[in-house]
Amino acid sequence: MDEFEWHGIAVVEGRDAAARALRSPELTSDPGLGSPSVLLRDGDGHTRVRGVLREIIAGLEPFPDPVRAEIIAVVGALGASFDLVHDFARPVAGLVTAAVLGVPLDGVFLDHLEATTANLDVFGGTDRPGQASAFRLSVQLGRAPAEPGSGLAALRAAHAAGRLDDDELAINPVVLAHAAYENSLNFLACAGLSLASGAAWTSVRGLAAEICPARYVLRFGSEGPVAISLTDGLPFGLGRHACPGSGVALAEGEIALRELADVLAGGCRVEDVRWKTHPVFRGLASARVLVSG
Repeated sequence: MDEFEWHGIAVVEGRDAAARALRSPELTSDPGLGSPSVLLRDGDGHTRVRGVLREIIAGLEPFPDPVRAEIIAVVGALGASFDLVHDFARPVAGLVTAAVLGVPLDGVFLDHLEATTANLDVFGGTDRPGQASAFRLSVQLGRAPAEPGSGLAALRAAHAAGRLDDDELAINPVVLAHAAYENSLNFLACAGLSLASGAAWTSVRGLAAEICPARYVLRFGSEGPVAISLTDGLPFGLGRHACPGSGVALAEGEIALRELADVLAGGCRVEDVRWKTHPVFRGLASARVLVSG
């Protein structure tokens, strides 16, 4: 029994069937629990909160030069031996997440952010450690000072203007941080492994479609929850939940992976590749790269 079956979740696969399911008015992202998360609602509430988050993400379009310089510095500092997750993908994804929120994020914050996606129960079930991590991040961001012009300041301004209620202000900074971090972390590590294994550079968009770091999206219907596969080249969140940060993620990947390709240009080998076991997010747990010369 796989994890979807264990949770009573049906699976829709195949490009045409998945596209129909993602656009179906009979399937919703709202499980009926009254969640304040933009990911777990539909209708006017989803549109309103999504609009606030989209305005924040737009602050990184075009991609800011200071963040570009920080990414280049991270990749340029990679030595003759490094881990694709911990030394490359994690710090790059962390930099962009910090830029979205406008607050510095340390390793402990990123550890808790990763813990919120430990399994399918994090936001609505029995994963107490994951829920505790999400709560801790919510409290930390709620107490953090917000610099003028930062994403966190924009969230608080939206709350003051009545565009977000108290619960939406508490949870959606964590949702925004997770959205900026998790897919980028997994994509960058997997794409880095592809380059380190000898794949020719094509395009970031092509790599994203090939790797598909988010393998399923969850919807709810009259007969229960449905996991819709994205592995046949469908864009993440096709339809009314289309990812508003895809442009930023592609720009981030373009910068980081081109720099990594230069680091690996003289040759390398890869050792100790370990994969995550999450049923939704495809990602590396670790992979050691040894650069030639």
